[in-house]
Amino acid sequence: MNLTKINIIAQTDDYIVINKPAGIEAEHGVAAALNDDATYYCVHRLDTPTSGLLVYAKNKTFANDLSQQIQSQQLHKTYLAVVKGLIDDQGEMIDYLYRDRRAGKSYVVKRQRKGVKEARLSYQRLAYNQANDLSLVKIKLKTGRFHQIRCQFAARAMPLVGDGKYGSRVKANHLALCHCELSFIDHHRRVEFKISPPDEYPWTVFDCIES
Repeated sequence: MNLTKINIIAQTDDYIVINKPAGIEAEHGVAAALNDDATYYCVHRLDTPTSGLLVYAKNKTFANDLSQQIQSQQLHKTYLAVVKGLIDDQGEMIDYLYRDRRAGKSYVVKRQRKGVKEARLSYQRLAYNQANDLSLVKIKLKTGRFHQIRCQFAARAMPLVGDGKYGSRVKANHLALCHCELSFIDHHRRVEFKISPPDEYPWTVFDCIES
């Protein structure tokens, strides 16, 4: 794996923002691809089949700063996803999720107990393809749980396209989930980064995608 496969969006003395391709592991895979003798601190992750924006700190001080921003919800993450079915124009999902480490999956459960965490997100439908019965959805994460988006939509019988792990029967080249917007505080100044999802199926079933 080489550096040309990792698109660097921005970097400073404190951090680097990259566009992770689907299929690369977020922590060790990207670190190997960015093999330039620097030290990178992974403060948030994307599932291996998910593409999109990732920020890595270059020092422990900024890594701690970003971690605190995640805890205080000052680091904002927005995703695009293609899901099966016609979803409401907009809404919010609040669930209790249990992570089964052996199965490598999360499950929606009814009540709080050991190992269960609350998961919250809001969404907006951007488009609907009637011929394929697919919705293009913009998702804002309020929490960052394991497989949160994939699990919460699947629990409502709207699995993400290409996500056979969570029950999708629609095949695709890759999971239809892209982390397309990221913002955080850089020394008292908010910085924002935005990308378009990969220009390939299943995004192409829609005439346009917000850029």
